[in-house]
Amino acid sequence: MTQTFDQAVAELDTEPAGSDAMMEMLGLRGRGVRIAVAATVVVYVFIGLALPKLDISTTKFVVSIIGSIGLVLALIASASGRTDPIGLPRTITAVVLGAASGSAVWWTIPLGVGNWVRPGAPMVVFAVAMCLLIVRGRVRWAWAGFVLVIGLCVYAVIVWEWQSGIGLQVLLRMFLTLVPATLIMFFMRPLLRFVRVLDLKEVAAVEAEAASSATAEQRRVRLLELERDVQPLLEQAAEGGELSPSDMERARLLEAALRDEVRGRSLVSPGVRRAVARARETGIAVSIFDDTSPDELDFASVEPIRAELISALGEVRSGSIVARLLPSGRDAAATITHVDGTYVNRRVCRSLDSGGAAWEYDNDGATLK
Repeated sequence: MTQTFDQAVAELDTEPAGSDAMMEMLGLRGRGVRIAVAATVVVYVFIGLALPKLDISTTKFVVSIIGSIGLVLALIASASGRTDPIGLPRTITAVVLGAASGSAVWWTIPLGVGNWVRPGAPMVVFAVAMCLLIVRGRVRWAWAGFVLVIGLCVYAVIVWEWQSGIGLQVLLRMFLTLVPATLIMFFMRPLLRFVRVLDLKEVAAVEAEAASSATAEQRRVRLLELERDVQPLLEQAAEGGELSPSDMERARLLEAALRDEVRGRSLVSPGVRRAVARARETGIAVSIFDDTSPDELDFASVEPIRAELISALGEVRSGSIVARLLPSGRDAAATITHVDGTYVNRRVCRSLDSGGAAWEYDNDGATLK
C-alpha cells in the first residue's frame, strides 16, 4: 500500500503547474477564506481603535498606519493566487513584508505597563498569514517568518528595552499557532494529493470506457453496413449465379474498404471512406496504413491528417495515393504520397496537435499550410 501511495503521488507531481485542484480541495477558493481574512483585518483594526489612544509623534503615527497596511497586504498575498504550492514571489512578499510591517508597528509602541496587548495584535495578523503559507505548501518559509519574529523580539528587548515577557508572549502565541497548522498539513496534504490521484484515475477510466464504447459502436455500425453490402453478393455466389463485372468491381471495393478498416484504423472516418470510395471508383489506387500503436493517438487528434487526405484525394485524377501514420519517435507524424508515372508528390506532416497540422513537400520543403 505504501508503494502504491508513493507512486500515485509521484504521478500527480507530473501535472502541469498552475492547477488549482488542491486549492479547491482545501477550500481555499471558497467564500469562507475571504470572510476569515476580512474578519482578521476587522478585529485588528477594532483592537487598535478600542485600546487607549497613544501619545506618539506624527511620524510614528504615520509609520503605524503604513505598517498596518503592510500587514494587511502580507495577509492578502498569502491568501491570493491559484497555484499550489503558492508562488514563491507571493510567499516572499508575505514573509518579508509581514515581518517588516510588524516591526514598524512595534517601533511606534511606547514602553508602558498598559501596552502589553498592542505588540501581540500585529503579530497575530502575521501568524495568520504564515498559517496560510503552511496550508498552501510553504512550511519552511512560514517558519522562516517565525525566526524573523524571534529576531525582532530579541532586538526589541535589547535595543528598545521591552520587557522580556512581552516578547515571550508574542512568540508563544505564534508558536502555538504554527505548530498545529504544520502537523495537520503534514497529514492532510499527502492524503488530499492521493485523493486527487484517485479522481484523475477515475476520470481517465471513464474516458477510456467511453472511447471504447464509442469505438465498439462505430465498428458494430460499420460491420452492419458491410454485411448489408456483402450479403447479396455472397447469396448470389452461393446460389451459383455468375457475378457481373459491376458486381465484381463492387466486391473489390468492399474488400479494399475492409482492409482500410484494419490497416488504417485511426485514419478511417466517414469522410475518408467516401473520399477513398470516389477515388477508387475513378481508377485511383489508394492505400491507407496506420503504423502507430493503439495507445499513441486517438481518433480526434488525427482529424487534420484526415482532412489533408480527403483534400489530396479530391485533387488527383490518376495514379496512386499512399497515406501513412508514422509511429512516435519519427521526425514526422504522417505522410501522403501521390505517384503518377514518374511524378511523385510527397506531403509530410512535421507536427501534429488537436488544433491542426503543419505540412511540407518532402522534395523541396515548400510549405503547404
